Amino acid sequence: MAESTADVLELRLDVALACRELASHGLALAGAGNVSARSDEYVLVTRAGLRLESATSEDVTVLTLDGDVVDGLRPSSETGLHLGVYRRSSARAVVHTHGRSSVAVGLVSDRMPLVHYNLVRLGGAIPTVPYFLFGSDELAAAVGDQVAEGFGTVLLRNHGAVSTAGSVAEAVEHACLIEWLCDVHLAASSLGTPALLSEDDLLAVVEQSMRLSYGR
Repeated sequence: MAESTADVLELRLDVALACRELASHGLALAGAGNVSARSDEYVLVTRAGLRLESATSEDVTVLTLDGDVVDGLRPSSETGLHLGVYRRSSARAVVHTHGRSSVAVGLVSDRMPLVHYNLVRLGGAIPTVPYFLFGSDELAAAVGDQVAEGFGTVLLRNHGAVSTAGSVAEAVEHACLIEWLCDVHLAASSLGTPALLSEDDLLAVVEQSMRLSYGR
């Protein structure tokens, strides 16, 4: 590898630790989900068939941006989705989960309702990508299109959610946050009609955060 072996090993460990954290939050039921990170030269993605709760560095495959395996086992069936995000954005990490609540909300909402101001941390409104077969070029293209338009997190109809970010830790946080937001929406909807925020409300949150230096 042209890139430092130590750097790649460290990033592999970061991906493995992220997998185990996601599993601890209940976002990797029955082996579902995959995680990746991008280094300067490579993409590191979880291997096919991995149970995230048992992930180690050896379960993270090193690829070129063209998808050629440099080191490791056969990569996840959703590798095309991850590569598509990296080709079309500045993201440095991608987390794909099958959380119960995000799947449920994606079944009924074309766009995540604005239930809480923390949606600004995910970019505001979150679209739902239409259903496509898992591991397909069509799914990868649909997710890539949304990410290229500036949506860092998307719901996938009949499938789950994808969160992208500038680091592995941040992508995990975003994956947990979208699941929590979907939990809140489902809980509120079971009680009545939720009160929703407006786009102007979210803009005011951004301005307030900047004013209070939360963005530093």
